Amino acid sequence: MPRSSTYEVVLDAGLFTPTQLQPTAVGRLAFQAGTRWLRDHLHSHRRLVTEHRVGLVLWAWQLEYEQPLRFEDADEAEVDVRMRVRGPRASQLEAELTVTGPAGVAVRARAASVPLALSGDLALSGAPTTLPEAVVAAFREDEIERTPYLSQVRALRGSFDREGEEIASDTTTFRVHRHHCEVADQWYWAESLGFAGGAREEFVMRHGRKAPELRRSLSEGVRRLDVTWLRAGQLWDLLQVRTTAYRHGGGLAFVHELGLAEDDDGGGPYAIVVERI
Repeated sequence: MPRSSTYEVVLDAGLFTPTQLQPTAVGRLAFQAGTRWLRDHLHSHRRLVTEHRVGLVLWAWQLEYEQPLRFEDADEAEVDVRMRVRGPRASQLEAELTVTGPAGVAVRARAASVPLALSGDLALSGAPTTLPEAVVAAFREDEIERTPYLSQVRALRGSFDREGEEIASDTTTFRVHRHHCEVADQWYWAESLGFAGGAREEFVMRHGRKAPELRRSLSEGVRRLDVTWLRAGQLWDLLQVRTTAYRHGGGLAFVHELGLAEDDDGGGPYAIVVERI
């Protein structure tokens, strides 16, 4: 079984909505957990960047809520994370995370990152690469999987179009400010989950009278997220989030495309976030 890092995290009110751990909070806990695993079993994230010149860019993420975990339920939760290399040429690094409360596993998350060969500039820019042999050698045999991880986002969007009923579509704009960013002055990936969640709330306020069932997404919270990142938002980018809501399989689904508000070069979305209620 792949090695794990397990520890207790103190729960404070800022991590929660009235119904659940915030998706952005789970994202931050997941990134911290992955960083801890690297430090415990391999090299610290800092050493990967500064000594090995290897960056890690998140490409795909899944989040599923399994059991209720609210602020009033517990003072602490247990975080467990395991990591492995994936792909025929060690082209991905996968992390699996659980957050466990008094009722059992409350949250499961899975992240797939791709390595970059860093150029050495302050922006941490680089080109896609494979993990260095010295890094791969530090993983055990049961922590190496030859098949790549595949994102579910494209298949989900297709199923909504084929089998679902579109309710409405709308756009919301946000600007990337420094408190949304990480050390390279580009958005911290977990903040893009917040942009999507904010767009959903705006969407419900605009369309909730026409389709009252949309209000469930505010009162009940999110059941599952599937996300893929294609490019990173940069400091002071003005983002446009195009949100489309569907009835599908007895529930609701929101698809958010995050990109530049004025995309003159037709570069396409930065990220696609699928929320299911």
